[in-house]
Formats: sequence, C-alpha cells, structure tokens
Amino acid sequence: MGSYISSPQVLSRKVSGNYRVGCKDLMIEGLFMRLYFPTDSEITEISAHALWLPKPEYAHGLGEYLGASQQKMDLISMAIVGDKREDCIDNAQLSTKQDSWPIVIFSHGLGGSRTFYSTYCTSLASHGYIVAAIEHKDHSACWTFNLTEKNGEMVEEALKIQLIKNNDPDEFKLRNQQVEQRVAECVRALKVLEQLNAGVVPEKLLVGKDFDWTQFHNKLMTGSASIIGHSFGGATCLASTAFTKEFQKSIVLDGWMFALDPSQQQNSNQPTMFLNIGDWQWNENLEVMKKILPNNDANLLLTLNGGVHQSFSDFPFIFPNWMAKQFGVQGTTESSLCIQAAIELSIAFLQNGKDGAQKVKNEKYSTFITNEIYGREKFKN
Repeated sequence: MGSYISSPQVLSRKVSGNYRVGCKDLMIEGLFMRLYFPTDSEITEISAHALWLPKPEYAHGLGEYLGASQQKMDLISMAIVGDKREDCIDNAQLSTKQDSWPIVIFSHGLGGSRTFYSTYCTSLASHGYIVAAIEHKDHSACWTFNLTEKNGEMVEEALKIQLIKNNDPDEFKLRNQQVEQRVAECVRALKVLEQLNAGVVPEKLLVGKDFDWTQFHNKLMTGSASIIGHSFGGATCLASTAFTKEFQKSIVLDGWMFALDPSQQQNSNQPTMFLNIGDWQWNENLEVMKKILPNNDANLLLTLNGGVHQSFSDFPFIFPNWMAKQFGVQGTTESSLCIQAAIELSIAFLQNGKDGAQKVKNEKYSTFITNEIYGREKFKN
C-alpha cells in the first residue's frame, strides 16, 4: 500500500555510480545481513525493489526506542512510509562486468536495522562495492528475529531492543558486552563472504535458500575488506579493528564511543576516518577519538557542521523535507548534501586513504566540513 504523505516511493541514491544495485538477505544461526551488490539487471518494476520496512515490528521496535506507542508508529507507517522501497533489486544477479569486487561490512547504530542505511549502502554498491549490512542480534537493533525449527516448521523468535537507562550502574558493562557480540557478528560476516568466495555456500541457510550464492565464487576481494558503522556501529568498527587486522580500513560515521574499553581504544590501529556531526558530538566522546587518532598516521577526523545524527541514515529521505525538519532528522545543512559528502568522502578514503578523503573535502565540501575537532559545546553561549 502506498503512503498518503510521502517522499518518492523508491529511496533514490544521491551519488550514483556506474552500476545498478541488487540485494539479498542471508541468515544463518547467529548472523543476519542484507547483501548489496552491483548488478546488470534491467528490471525497472517498482515491485522488484526490496521493501524498506520488511515487517511492522521494526516500526514498533523503533517506537519503543523513541518512546512512541505502537498505534502512533502504525499511523506513521501507513501515512508516511507505506510500501517505500530501497533502490536495489531483490534477488538480482551479481554483475559480470568486473572480475572481482571490494567488500565492506556495515554496522548499524542503536535502534537501527539492516535496511535503515540503504541510501548510503546502495550508493557504495553502485560504485562497485559488495556491502554486507548486518542486523545485529545483541538487542541493539530496533527489532530482529531468529528462526528455529519446531515440529518440522521454522518459527520466528523475536529479539527486541534492550533499553538501558543512562544512569544504570551496569550500562558500560552491558554496552561493552553488546559491542563484543557485534564484533563477533562482523567477523562472522567476513568469514561467510570468504566462504562464498571459495565457492562454499554456508550450511543451514535460514534465509536466502532460494538464491544462487555460487555466483560469488572467486568474485570477492576478501583480503582488503573494510568496515563502516554509524554511532554504536562506529564503536563496533573500532572494536573490530582492535580484535582482528583482517579489516584493512574503517569509517566511523558520528561514532558513539561509550562502549569501548581501554584495550579496544589502544588496539584499534587500522587506518580510520571519523566523520562527525559537530552539533551532536560532545567533549567526553571526542576525548576517546583523540586517544585513537594517534594510533595510526593514516587516521583522519572531519567534522560536518549543520547536520544531525541521522544524516547518514535513510530517515531524512523517508519524510517530505518539511516533515523531516519537524521530526528532527534534517539540520541546517541540506540532508542530500550531507549524505553526498559522506558517500564521496567514504569512497575516496576506501580508495585513496587519508589523502584522498582530504582532497575531496578541500575541493568540494570545505564550506561546511572542517578538520577541526569540536562538539555541541562550541555552540553554547
């Protein structure tokens, strides 16, 4: 069903590359992800594009995180989201126009899901990347599920978001446990991609059985994988690079550093680009980033002015512009410009490291992106 008040039905990419994009969900025990990849498909029917909100429970879980009732979220879903779709073709085939493709693991933020960053992820895929967007099962996703077999049938077991109060004495312990589980899922996602590259389809696929995974055989650049994440996903990136050197680079989109212990901060020494929203960051969070920055000369921190914390997600584009401002997902810098900058800086960093990203910033985005490190305290009187 279409929505009554809506932006376009398909969430169009802001920095489209040379490829159309396919997608497919894959679930095995302990791992759930949506794979975005270049495709040569010529399908144009809107119904072939993957739904942005696969189940109403995702909206309900997001409402629980935001303190909104199921009834309110159902109303928003019906009136605004409707059957909005991602700019990717479900069940498409991998493009044959390139011998192999670089890979990226993507980790969502607190209250996120595998679909909430499709504008960013499909844009990377259109530029020739295989992007594995994980839906974490550490109770940090707005909602997700396991599939278990009971009496010969697959039964859905809901995994709801775990709400933790800021003054909870166990908050750090719980968040650090979550980030460790997230790291395990990111590492496992990379192992699955390595299996696919070796021509081995994972055993006991719970979701994705109807897809030809053998087409990824010898098509993935598994030796140069990168990891990207937003907010809590940014901390997940850093903890992942502290755990293993298999991730060659990481990109932290407005990272939330609270969950990282001193060892994770010290051992996160792969080349990393931090892209912060100055209006959202704060001194305590920035101090952790300042500790990590000297770990590698190839690290870079850029601050975007006028964005909001959700500028890297799909939320600014789900709503009409006037409503996005009302919901607080649109800042003083236009959302399309924020995501365009994030995508172009990300591609430049992945391809040419610190110098490449710095060049793009200097040539195109110096009016609202700076190398200065600052947070919301700068704007206080």
